[in-house]
Amino acid sequence: MKFSCNQTKTKVTLSFVIALITIFTLAGKLEAQTAPAAPTTETTQTETPTETPAPVAEAPVEEAPQQESEIGLVKLFVTGGWSMWPLLLSSIIGFGVILERIYFFFTAKLVRKGYNQDLQDAIDASGMNGVDEFLKANEGQRITDILKNGMEISQNDPEIFASGIEREAGEVMTLLEKGLTVLSAVSTIAPLVGFLGTVSGMINAFDAIANADQVNAKVVAGGIKEALITTAAGLIVAIPAMTFYQYLQGRVGFFTSEVEEAANKIYKEYLKLKAGRKA
Repeated sequence: MKFSCNQTKTKVTLSFVIALITIFTLAGKLEAQTAPAAPTTETTQTETPTETPAPVAEAPVEEAPQQESEIGLVKLFVTGGWSMWPLLLSSIIGFGVILERIYFFFTAKLVRKGYNQDLQDAIDASGMNGVDEFLKANEGQRITDILKNGMEISQNDPEIFASGIEREAGEVMTLLEKGLTVLSAVSTIAPLVGFLGTVSGMINAFDAIANADQVNAKVVAGGIKEALITTAAGLIVAIPAMTFYQYLQGRVGFFTSEVEEAANKIYKEYLKLKAGRKA
């Protein structure tokens, strides 16, 4: 019995060992079969870098627009043709006039806020004596200089005073309107020059069509681009010039109305004095 039991155990052990050997053998064969698959993944991984040189090819393409953007204005200016030169000159002149006029209006003491209301209060309080005191208290302003000069030559006559104010105000208006004619000319001429460049560009485009055997977009692109650039440049120069012209003209108009209102107040007082003397 013991022998048979030992024999049975031996058989079971041998069977277990054989099974383990068989399992390890099969596992080795499976690994050997699957081992070639690794190179396929490696080849795909090695092939993907060869298929992805797209970013390397795109790198120079990304640098090109940056270089063009740096000199884009120069290229646009050259492409615009001959009409860009008078537009450049007009823009320089207009910009210079705008800076000079803005500096003048912000530094010149023309008229302070509430000037005419304070003048009316002084007239209501003391009549012409109040006017004299008010003008002395507000020296250094352009409107005060105009009124004082008109009163000095008036000889208490309202008509002489009105003539003197008109003359004095005319001199100041000439100073205030200095350069505005230039801005008006720039805002008017710049679009016309731009449109003339547009016509020139379209002529070049049709000339290219006439000389080409086959018509395509590249043939007419140069002339059309020139036409559009000159039109845009003319408007870019004209719009700021017209805007500042209207603004500065408004400042001149406001000062003119203030002078007229103040002069009318004093003119009425002179009429009262004249009527009192006659009475």
